[in-house]
Amino acid sequence: MNELSIWALKGDEAEAVEAVDAVSGLDLENRLEETLVRRPEMLEPGIQLVGRQTPTDGGPSDLLGVDAAGQLVVFELKRGRVTRDAVTQCIDYASALDAMDPEEELAKHIAEHSGAHGIEKIDNFKAWYREQYEEQYAENELSGLLPPRLVLVGLGVDDRAERMARFLQVGGIDFSVLTFYGFQHNGETLLARQVEVEHDPVIETRRRKPTKIEKRNALQNWLTEHGLNDLFDTILNTLNSSLPNAYPLYPSHHTVSLNMSIISESGNYSNGPFCKIRVDAPSENTIAIILPRSALPRYDNESLQVLRSEIELTPYHHGSFVIRVNNHAHWEQQRDAIIRFAEAAGKTWRQQFESARRASSPPATDAP
Repeated sequence: MNELSIWALKGDEAEAVEAVDAVSGLDLENRLEETLVRRPEMLEPGIQLVGRQTPTDGGPSDLLGVDAAGQLVVFELKRGRVTRDAVTQCIDYASALDAMDPEEELAKHIAEHSGAHGIEKIDNFKAWYREQYEEQYAENELSGLLPPRLVLVGLGVDDRAERMARFLQVGGIDFSVLTFYGFQHNGETLLARQVEVEHDPVIETRRRKPTKIEKRNALQNWLTEHGLNDLFDTILNTLNSSLPNAYPLYPSHHTVSLNMSIISESGNYSNGPFCKIRVDAPSENTIAIILPRSALPRYDNESLQVLRSEIELTPYHHGSFVIRVNNHAHWEQQRDAIIRFAEAAGKTWRQQFESARRASSPPATDAP
């Protein structure tokens, strides 16, 4: 277990040395987190905090940041010595965030929970990230955020927690530990920072998630292997041309997420997934058009009911629906109905967005 001691040197004489008293207790524990929020460079150079008490499936993450390389960092702060429980907590929070799709879920999650407890409000995380990390965004959009780095911060660390952190580091998990020590000198409280387990930039390279180009190439290889290139491209291009401001994302090596973006005259915008197009996992020889649960409230309900009466629309995972396409002839049988639905959904999406924008705008007042 590392201990840190400080001595004050008074003058040039070797005997003029005075030990600086270490301090701890509730006052130091309470002040540490607030100090780190105001001065995040004390955590590490170049870090930008984007969340505090950000909710995850495992519980609220103390601090959430993006480092100088554009990677997400989960900080778990302890008001005292870091223990083994803090290691498992940090893993829980980081794994919950890592399970989110960076383009569709994670960006929205960070933006929605920013702006609290001294953290800057970020209305559009994707635009913020693109501005702050232009090079990383150009290479892989938001994929560079994941996997998150993990950092434990406390007023000291016990042997078991440090051992576990080093074990995870060796195993390829970028897990580091920082400790702060408080000292009292001439009426001032001094903070000393010590790196117990250091961040390993090699792990960042080794565990980097594939870029958009790499995922797109992997998808093309997959489609070629199953003889589905032409059918997949036909479906994607047809839907893409039927939707307003549509753009494809590549969340995995066998899926394209087709998103819509709507921009108002004032510059406000809304975006989100309309559907996902993927090689159908059970049979691997058909194409699945998935209408995700998250998009259902934005569809035109009447058009959705018409679609269900015209083609086979079956329940899918977690409340979604799926349309399966076996071959080109099967696509032609369903094509017109799907296009009508897509065009109606696009109009409804815009109407909902404009209505919500007007409702949130302050009422106009007559000029005096």
